[in-house]
Amino acid sequence: MKPAHPEFDWFEHNKSKKIMYYDTGEMLAEFDEDGRGRWFYKNGRLALDYYNAKEMNAGQRYVVYSNGEPDERRRVRPITVLATFDYLGNGVVFDHTGKIRLKYNQTEGVVMDREIGPVSHWKWHDLNDPPVLQKVMTDTQLPVKDPDILKLGGAEVNTPRRDNEEMLAIEFDNFIKEKSKKLTQKFKPFQITTKALKINENFSLRVLDQATVYLLFRDGTTNLKLNLGMILDHQEIVDTDTADVGEVATNMERFPARTDSLAMLQRIVAHAQHVEKLRIERERRFRFTENNSSIDRIHTETLSRPLQAPMDSVAEIDCFCQLKKSSIFNIGSDLI
Repeated sequence: MKPAHPEFDWFEHNKSKKIMYYDTGEMLAEFDEDGRGRWFYKNGRLALDYYNAKEMNAGQRYVVYSNGEPDERRRVRPITVLATFDYLGNGVVFDHTGKIRLKYNQTEGVVMDREIGPVSHWKWHDLNDPPVLQKVMTDTQLPVKDPDILKLGGAEVNTPRRDNEEMLAIEFDNFIKEKSKKLTQKFKPFQITTKALKINENFSLRVLDQATVYLLFRDGTTNLKLNLGMILDHQEIVDTDTADVGEVATNMERFPARTDSLAMLQRIVAHAQHVEKLRIERERRFRFTENNSSIDRIHTETLSRPLQAPMDSVAEIDCFCQLKKSSIFNIGSDLI
C-alpha cells in the first residue's frame, strides 16, 4: 500500500522547524531529519510517535498514547497505547483498559465498541471476494496399496502408474493464468458508512473510506490533522487472502510479535488490561466485604434488641435500614 495523499504529509512539510510550541509555551512537536517526529501533550507526555517500522515493507507507523491524566472519577489510569496505524493499511483503536474499539487491515474492518455504533463489519473493496468454484481433477491412486489387495491383481496392478506430464503442464498453465488474472485485475473500492469516534480528550478519528482516514488533535487553539488513508497499488499486489467474516487480523494481535517495537506496544496494552482486571477484582471484593458487613450488623442488632411491643411498620423499616452507604467507588490508586 502507499499513502493516499503524500503531498499533504504534515511531518514532512514542517520538519524544517525542528521544534514547534503551543501558544502557551509548552513543546507541541519535534521533528527528525528524515521527516518523522512526535507530538506532545501540554503536560509534557508523548502524545503521538511517528517512526519507521522495523517490519518488512511496513513503511512508517503512528502510535497514539494516553496522557496519563486521571479519569472523571479521579482514578489514576496507566499510560497506554490508544491507537496504532501503519503503512501496511493496519489500524487499531483501544480504550484506556486495552479493549479494541475499532480495527481494520488492507481488506476489511470492524467496529467492536457499541458507543461508536452497532457492532458492524465492512470491506474496503472487492479484491478479496470469494473465488469462483471450479471442477478439479484428483488422483485416486493410493501411494501404497494393501498387500492383500495386490495379491488379487495381475502384473499390471503392481506396475506404478506414471503421471501424465501433458496433463500436469495444462493444469499448471491454467493455475498461472488464473493467478495472473487475479493479481492484475483492478479492484473496485466500496462506499462505507462514516466511522467517527473520540479516542481521548485530545484525539479523534474519522474514517470515510480507505483513502480518507483523518486523525485529529485539538487542545485549545491548537488544531492538527493527519490523513492516514492508504490506497492499494494493483500493480504491486503479491497475493490475495480470503478469511472468514469477522476475522480482521492486524499485526498488533499476532503473537509472537515480529519486531521488538511491536512487542513493546503489545506489552503496554497488556499492562493496561492487567490494571483494569485488578481494579475490577478489587471492586468486587470490596463490594462483597461491604455487603457482608451490612448483613452482620443487621443480624447483631436483631439478636441484641430486647423484646418489645410490635412497632409501626414505617418506624421498623427506619430502625433496620440505617446502614452506612457503601463506598465501593472510592478505590485507591495503588493498582499501578
